[in-house]
Amino acid sequence: MKKVAILPNVQKDKGLETTKRLVNYLLDKGCEPQLSQEVAELAEMPQYARAEEDLYRYSDLLISLGGDGTLLGIGRRTARFEKPILGINLGTLGFLTAEEKTHAEAAIDKVLSGEYKLEKRMMLECSIAKGNERTGGIIALNDICITRGNLYKILEFHVFVNNEYVDTLLADGVIICTPTGSTAYNLSAGGPVLKADAEIIAITPISPHTLTSRPIVVSAEDTVTVEVRPSREDTPFMVSADGQDNFTLTGRNVVQIRKAEACTTIIKTKPQSFYDVLRHKLSR
Repeated sequence: MKKVAILPNVQKDKGLETTKRLVNYLLDKGCEPQLSQEVAELAEMPQYARAEEDLYRYSDLLISLGGDGTLLGIGRRTARFEKPILGINLGTLGFLTAEEKTHAEAAIDKVLSGEYKLEKRMMLECSIAKGNERTGGIIALNDICITRGNLYKILEFHVFVNNEYVDTLLADGVIICTPTGSTAYNLSAGGPVLKADAEIIAITPISPHTLTSRPIVVSAEDTVTVEVRPSREDTPFMVSADGQDNFTLTGRNVVQIRKAEACTTIIKTKPQSFYDVLRHKLSR
């Protein structure tokens, strides 16, 4: 792995200290560090600046500096290039990151010496249709969430799996998540924890107004369709991918979610099992 892109969350990497440290470390290892043009300018390292798409397309390794949210954003932007991502945690709770920032160099050493495991994480692809209007190509590593707007009005959701009617939900929202996303918003909403390498999708209502509404788990090969029916045509609601790419809509819309062709490749440098990480993170 010769060309290494460092992709920091500039709010979490104060003064880009960790970024600069890792640039120098990679140089000592004979690698070619690469930065986005914005980060290179902020770090006063213009010689390592690359155009964003070139950064993703031609790098052999991507290093995410931040928390899980940082890695989620990188995963969505780079999935089509199938580049491995090493997550270095600068936050507080990291399910996806491989190592804490004080051990970043040790993690890089393991990767350069081949002491790591690759995990292919399933992603979701979403499309939204209203009449003849259609928005597609929305992808997510964690989840697709459909939630009410700022008004205190519940939404009505008609849920279908492979065009078969499943249930009508009266709720504040509904989460459709991957196994990776099962420990995020889905967990807070009372949804099931799914093993990271499982090929399944969870459908979890948010604050349902009926006691019988419960999470449902379906196959990753299934297509989930949610017809959103607000009480009024001008009632706003939101569709979001990983809580980061957001679309505000009104009126009746059909949201369709299926397994994406692309996936996110995450590097793991520790021998911890999924259950070890789960137990450690949730006991904090």
